[in-house]
Amino acid sequence: MSRTRRLVLSAAAVGLALSASGCAYFSPVQTHEFYQAGDGNNANIEQAGRLYAGVRNALIVSDADGSNPTFSATVKNYSEETTTVELEGVAEGTTIFATSVSVPAGETAEVGPGEGRQDVPITELPAKPGELIDLEVTAAGETTTIKVPVMPVSLEHYGPPEAA
Repeated sequence: MSRTRRLVLSAAAVGLALSASGCAYFSPVQTHEFYQAGDGNNANIEQAGRLYAGVRNALIVSDADGSNPTFSATVKNYSEETTTVELEGVAEGTTIFATSVSVPAGETAEVGPGEGRQDVPITELPAKPGELIDLEVTAAGETTTIKVPVMPVSLEHYGPPEAA
């Protein structure tokens, strides 16, 4: 093989390797951005410019007609002391549930049906799957309101918990 041909093939191989590996250079790293990784919604409470507490993947699951609703979420405490997070679900101007979740410093608490989770009874749900309700999240004297989706129980991963 001639020297020119080897040089051209080497340059082509280097160019191909650089172009194939360089595509990630222009793509942002997703772990540097907050995003909704699940079907539910997230809320953050800040205090003195720092993240104090948060609610992750909050959602309601119900039957097609809005019956048998269950609220599910994870509550995270980012502070260095035990804190209480107040959760109030509001639909059509009416409070449909209200609960307090005590979370140790730096820990999480699971809310919803199932063993080891804090159950939140819902009196009546005027919303059907596909609609949204308001969730007021309060901690450390700060309140934020987010929209929480009502999801259908017909989705397999939202079905009733398996009996252990």
